[in-house]
Amino acid sequence: MARPLIPDALGMRRLKYDPLATDAERDATATALRKVGRIPEAIFLYEGRPQHPSLKEDLRAGQKAGASFTLKALERIGFTVDADAWRACASAAEDHGRWYDALRCYEVLKDDASLARVREKLPGFKVAVPENKQ
Repeated sequence: MARPLIPDALGMRRLKYDPLATDAERDATATALRKVGRIPEAIFLYEGRPQHPSLKEDLRAGQKAGASFTLKALERIGFTVDADAWRACASAAEDHGRWYDALRCYEVLKDDASLARVREKLPGFKVAVPENKQ
């Protein structure tokens, strides 16, 4: 029986952390993940290889979808995401009604005017921070 193109959680862990896993295996799995829309999971297989050409397409896909998590995942592995990319992501997020994603983009950009405008679309939104009771 052939191995599935997208491994289970343990298989993904092996791919990501096992020194015996090859870049070719990681790339093949990342391609399979992209085909089913699981771009952030694909990105994590490039950790330590932020210069990989596939990541530029992931950046474009994240921007087009207004998916701030995709851009954060790229930054996490060392890929450079510039202010123009964050701005494009924020704009697309607003166009798609993804107000929380737009908020996250504008937080990165430190754009107070846009943050105020987007917060109006998120009435009652608060980050849940537990009280520190001593």
